[in-house]
Amino acid sequence: MTISSFFKFNNTSVNAHRNRLFFISSAPANFVDAMEEANYVTSSLPKPMGIVFEENDEEFGGIFVLSLSEGGSAETDGTIKPGDQLVAVNTQKVAGNKFDDALGVIVDSETEMTKLVFFRGNEAQFYGPTGASKDWLDDFIAKE
Repeated sequence: MTISSFFKFNNTSVNAHRNRLFFISSAPANFVDAMEEANYVTSSLPKPMGIVFEENDEEFGGIFVLSLSEGGSAETDGTIKPGDQLVAVNTQKVAGNKFDDALGVIVDSETEMTKLVFFRGNEAQFYGPTGASKDWLDDFIAKE
């Protein structure tokens, strides 16, 4: 008796299972899961924050941290790193927004401390096919 007949597998289901395992195990070593909360950081900062933002390639949209100003509140806080993708400002999602729209939410914030939520990964990992779903991201931002 073969294992397939013992467990009542047919060749199609065995091959499908093998293919799924191959896909899971073949993720690149630098893969960052955009639906894993541990890959997000939050920082509440006063203005001016000392963050230089840059727009991602048009293919993805959104903005990321290009650099931190020396001695600025973001550098002093130590949470934010160059390359972080801006996801939300206070409770408003800005992921995918154009540069002026995303930055405008920070500028318009009237709170003493402005909460910024970042994804710690690159734009392809966040906005690409393996990125967070809209529903997951909305739920995550709502509970932050």
